Amino acid sequence: MSESTLETTAAADRLPIADGRSTWRHVVRIFGARRWLVAATALTLLCVAVTGLAVPALLGVIVDVVAAKRGVQALVDSLVLLFLAALGTGILTGISQVLLARLGQTGLAQLREEVFGAAMELPQERVERAGSGDLVSRVSRDVDAANEAIGGILPTFISAMFTIVLTLLGLGLLDWRFAAVTLLCVPIHVLSLRVFLRRSAPIYRSMRVAEAERGQHLLEATGGADTIRALGTEGAHVAAVSSSSRKAIDLMLRAVVVSSRFYGWLNIAELLGMAAILATGFFLVRADAVSIGAATAAALFFHRLFGPIGALLANVDELQKAGAGLARLVGLIEGEPAPRADAQGAGTGSAPGIAVQGITAGYQDFPSVLTDFELDIAPGELVALVGSSGAGKTTLARVLAGSLAPSSGTVLLDGSRAPRLGHNTLLISQEVHVFTGTIAQNLRLACPAASPQDLTRALADAEAHWVPALPEGLETQVGHGGLNLTGEQGQHLALARALLSDAGVVVLDEATAEAGSVSAAVMERVAMRITHGRTGIVVAHRLSQAARADRILVLEEGRIVEQGSHAQLLAAGGRYAGLWAAFTSHR
Repeated sequence: MSESTLETTAAADRLPIADGRSTWRHVVRIFGARRWLVAATALTLLCVAVTGLAVPALLGVIVDVVAAKRGVQALVDSLVLLFLAALGTGILTGISQVLLARLGQTGLAQLREEVFGAAMELPQERVERAGSGDLVSRVSRDVDAANEAIGGILPTFISAMFTIVLTLLGLGLLDWRFAAVTLLCVPIHVLSLRVFLRRSAPIYRSMRVAEAERGQHLLEATGGADTIRALGTEGAHVAAVSSSSRKAIDLMLRAVVVSSRFYGWLNIAELLGMAAILATGFFLVRADAVSIGAATAAALFFHRLFGPIGALLANVDELQKAGAGLARLVGLIEGEPAPRADAQGAGTGSAPGIAVQGITAGYQDFPSVLTDFELDIAPGELVALVGSSGAGKTTLARVLAGSLAPSSGTVLLDGSRAPRLGHNTLLISQEVHVFTGTIAQNLRLACPAASPQDLTRALADAEAHWVPALPEGLETQVGHGGLNLTGEQGQHLALARALLSDAGVVVLDEATAEAGSVSAAVMERVAMRITHGRTGIVVAHRLSQAARADRILVLEEGRIVEQGSHAQLLAAGGRYAGLWAAFTSHR
């Protein structure tokens, strides 16, 4: 495979990035729900700009008062107005900052929740194909970029636009020629900005991708450090991290060069603009067209434009970076139009029937494990999956649980379709994660409203008798910095969570595999309690689990080779009967 083909494949595997229209539409939706707060914030920023421009105008008046020798009272009146204008600007600025913080933070909170929700719903296979570094960079660096833009850059941008427009109006009121010479700087600003945007936009997009690749290499290197050392491949991994880091640094340096040239042109525009204003003021005062105070105010007005124009154009740079990050976040939230199975929960807590129609599924670039797979499961039926390693049991279980998106085919729950799997489905595997927090907090992940009595009952049904024996019981800290649970204890918590959940479909993928021979019977009893009243799929680690199922499916090479009840399959004397004989021969 050629290098270009590899690059194309890698790009295709990445998580989706939204286009500009979709990104803008998403931002409008978030802040459109807060339209009154947006309007109040914009009005306050406008008032800040108006009172701020009153300061240079009053300074011009003071110059005229002094030049015309109008007396102390006129000077005092002008100074009082100047003080009031400065005080009003300060008060309104404080109010605008409060409104901006409220608007920005509530909008960001919604964005973060949507990003987290989308990340949690991504099928594990999709994350693995894209690389976890891509996802990590989106929920960390890209969220930070959006936070900086919405919380700081965007308000500055809006305020600068108000100030620029009102300043031009003020210059026009002093004399139209002041406004005219000010506009002579516009071509330099526009041309420099166009060149900057054209050159910097692809650099910033590439920087985001390079940072994600660097993060992926770092995660792989640190996560597999022991294996890397054992194989003696440290050099190759260091080289991969170094290469991706150099790529990101090179792109950053290119961005700095483009940005420095842009700021240089802004300084030239400011120099030429101020020179034009001063020259115009000189000739207008000489011709008695304006007063010295008006010429002074015009110069102060133009000088006041330096900050807003610089902020406006400079923030285009920052907004581009934030826009690139925001497009990646919206791409994650809105997902991608990729082929996937569709399913709908038949209603929270119900036990829906499942119809698998023409499913083809596998892992990344490997051959499909299931091809045109068909299966019907009745509501409330308990189905056990049996077969040798690689037969397709776990693949089918992950498809039904929604953690693996098939490349084609459809999954129907009670005959209905929906965009995503998993909303009415619970997956319990042998890979159990214990979250940092108390045991109660871990259990309430399945049912946030559960009372202490509900938690105690679930632990009793899960036969986790070791929890009440702990000094702090449900309030015992586990996970990082807390009690280090064994694998069997972690599975106890997972089973108790399942008992608290009201999911209508439960998938047990070797969920009792951590149990030793002494507690195996206990775990299997608990597993049967979890499936009671629900539609259940069990990847049988022990055939004793399969024997309790309503129907057993024997899989080989992604196909069902036998199916029936335990008694029926034993009577048939086929593959399952042979497996059962081997299983019971030493018992």
